[in-house]
Amino acid sequence: MMSFKTCSILWIVLFCFGLPSGVFGQYIQKDTIGGKTYAVIYAEGLVGAAQWGSGVKIMRNGATIRHQVSKGNGGNLSVNDRIPFRFIVAPTDVGSNDKNWMAVQGVNDGGQDDNPDFATTANTGCRWYGTAGAPGEGRKWRVPTQRELQLMWMFREAIGAIYKDKLMEETGRTKRYWSSTEKGATDAWFFDFTSGKPYCDIQAKSTANGMVRCVSDY
Repeated sequence: MMSFKTCSILWIVLFCFGLPSGVFGQYIQKDTIGGKTYAVIYAEGLVGAAQWGSGVKIMRNGATIRHQVSKGNGGNLSVNDRIPFRFIVAPTDVGSNDKNWMAVQGVNDGGQDDNPDFATTANTGCRWYGTAGAPGEGRKWRVPTQRELQLMWMFREAIGAIYKDKLMEETGRTKRYWSSTEKGATDAWFFDFTSGKPYCDIQAKSTANGMVRCVSDY
């Protein structure tokens, strides 16, 4: 039985319960980029009002622009109301259900950070993932938005097929992935990829109870 809290009713219906094949123009494929193989999710077939164009940047200071479910934070762009034209899913996870939201963002190792542009930085999470010697070296990586993460759940089997032993959903294992989407000043959304029991909810950003599968704009 699927159990969900309010993750925006329309998008839960569309993303958490699947889409009619070919109707919305979303798909995933294996691409070679810069000599590396990646899973890339495309949404080029969506109507213009439902996708960000390929030239739109939704990163600032090395992290996803801060946003709520349906609006930005401060003067930031609202990025959760659309899906990017295309984005790369990282080959591996960061953390093992033991990271707080600030750590996966690459901002700091705990507590709150109300700076709207994440001006402070830490060598953790998705910011670390692109540094020299890290798995995603050579690219800038960020924490996925709530809707990107829901789309990653929808394509979880294809992601697993492309990355072989680096599955997002694993039988018998709880995997709680942070999204970059916030709720209020203290909470952020996550998506639980536990096999057979997808679950979307919020928890305190300071809670060390999650991991991240980073994404990269492409």
